[in-house]
Order: sequence, then structure tokens, then C-alpha cells
Amino acid sequence: MEAQNKDKNNQRPPRFVKLILVTILFSLLLGGIFVFIQYKKTHITTDDAYVKGSIHWIYPRVNGTVVKVLVRDNQFVKQGDTLVLLDPKEYQVRFSEALAELNLAISALKEAKVDVKVMETEINLAKAEFFKSKADFHRAQALFKSKTISRQRYEVYLTSYKITKAKLAAAKQRLRQAQSRVKTAQMRIEVAKSRLEEAKLNLKYTTIKAPVAGYITKKTVEIGNRVNPQMPILAIVPLNDVWIEANYKENQLEKITHGQRAIVKIDAYPGKKFYGRVESIQAGTGAAFSLFPPENATGNWVKITQRIPVKIVLNPSDKRKVLRIGMSAVVTVLVK
Repeated sequence: MEAQNKDKNNQRPPRFVKLILVTILFSLLLGGIFVFIQYKKTHITTDDAYVKGSIHWIYPRVNGTVVKVLVRDNQFVKQGDTLVLLDPKEYQVRFSEALAELNLAISALKEAKVDVKVMETEINLAKAEFFKSKADFHRAQALFKSKTISRQRYEVYLTSYKITKAKLAAAKQRLRQAQSRVKTAQMRIEVAKSRLEEAKLNLKYTTIKAPVAGYITKKTVEIGNRVNPQMPILAIVPLNDVWIEANYKENQLEKITHGQRAIVKIDAYPGKKFYGRVESIQAGTGAAFSLFPPENATGNWVKITQRIPVKIVLNPSDKRKVLRIGMSAVVTVLVK
């Protein structure tokens, strides 16, 4: 029995060995806590983050009936590709009417210019007659005063002078009227050109094209639909220019500044890390820009920590991975 007890005592580790092990474990625990605290100081993380991007809603520029739809949901289109065709007949008629109105205005201008030239010729003739009758009248006046000619003869020259003077004044009035018609015709031409340009644009707008390259989504238009400029018919989402919107608590923003590096994890790509940088911090909280901002001036007010959106732009190499708008993400900003 004594021999067995001695063997057991020999197998037990010395007390100082236990103390060393406990010390090592405690040191590792303290080191882990220290590393964790330092990590939390330099790595600010939020899981309230989502993929964001531009959504281009396509509105028709004119009213019309859809005669052809050339795209389908989730199809990729290039900038300038034709999306939808509207019935152009109504706008072709308006274009023809505007073109005819312009041609009439041009013809009216030509006629008015011809009238001006005719009036100018008449004025030249009226001036010649007036100057001749005026000279005859002055001679007759002098002869009448010297009693060389009779009063009847003198009155003939006086009447001729008054008639030619009136004719000259009437010719000048007709010239002013003709010149006014020229100005009116010129204004009509400008108005007709504007209407023609408007009709041309409206005819062009019956072909709806893609303003940007991207993917078709939210398509609600079909052949036979009557569309108008107040309702969108589809949206285009360019996925080559997306960013991350991370909603940080207001007490987390103290150390976040423009240009800091960020690590992004997307739920759709587990194990994959994306890298980017802080581009900007929104000028207000999300609640401040909501459709119905909260009213805090009440008796039952409860303080709620607000969140402020931080825009994270990804590195160009990470943009090659297709990210869909609305995907959830976890963002860690590396602060000094």
C-alpha cells in the first residue's frame, strides 16, 4: 500500500507547475481581451449596411400607344438601345401640319417682301410726281401774285400739288404696312419653326431608348398599353457603379473620416472580402430625411440612438463581382 501511494504522489504534477499553467492561461486571457479591445478601437463594424446604386426610371416623353416592346426583365442593354416603340402616326400628322404651316409662313414672307418692293417703286413715282407738282405750284404761286395767270389756273396747280402730296403719303403708309407684314411673316416663321421642332422632337420621342447601360427591371409595359409621361414604364440599373451604404450609430462616427479603408462582407458571398474606402458621410440621420420625420417635441419622449449613412465605394477590382442593389452587408471601417 505504501508503495502504491508513493507512485500516485509521484504521478501528481508539482504545485508550481499548476501555478505556471494558470498564469499562462490567465495571461492569454488578458492578452486576448487586450487584443479584442484594441481591435474594437481600430475596427468599427456595423451589420446595418446594404448595397446601393443608381436606379434610372424610364418615363415616356409623350403620350402614346405601345406598338412594340424590345426588352424583357433582367436583360442587359447598352446606352442608346431601343426599349419601346410608340405608335408614331399621330405625331407624324402633327409634324406634317407644322411643316405645312412653316411653308405657308415662308410664302407669306416672300409675298410681303414683293409688296415692299412694289411699294418702294410706287413711292419713287409718287415722289417724282410730287416734286414736279410742287415746283409747278411754286411757279404758279409766283405768277399768280404777279397777276400773270388767273386764279383758276393757279388753283389747278394747287390741287395737283395737294393730290400728289396725298398720293405720296398714302404710298408711304402702304409701304409701312407692307414692312409690317414682313415682320409679321418673319415672326410667323419663327413660331412655325418652333412648332416644327417640337413636332419633330415628339415624333422622335415615340422611340424610347436607354439613357444608360444596365439591367432592365420593374418592366410594366406591354404592347397595347396607353402610356403617359407621369408613369414610369421600367427601370434601368447599372450594376457597374454600386456602393455600400453603412448605417452607423451616431456614437460610432467620432473616428470615421473620409478616405479610411473599409472591409465589406456580403451575405451573398460568404467567405469573400471586398475592400473599399469611406467616400462621404451623410449630412443628417436617416430619420431626418424620411418621408415622415419623427416628432420629438412630445411629453412621452424616449431617446433613441440615431444612425447616419456612410457611403463606402469599393475598389475597382472588387466591382467585377456582380452585386445586386439591396444585398445585405457587414462593413468594418479601419480607423487609426
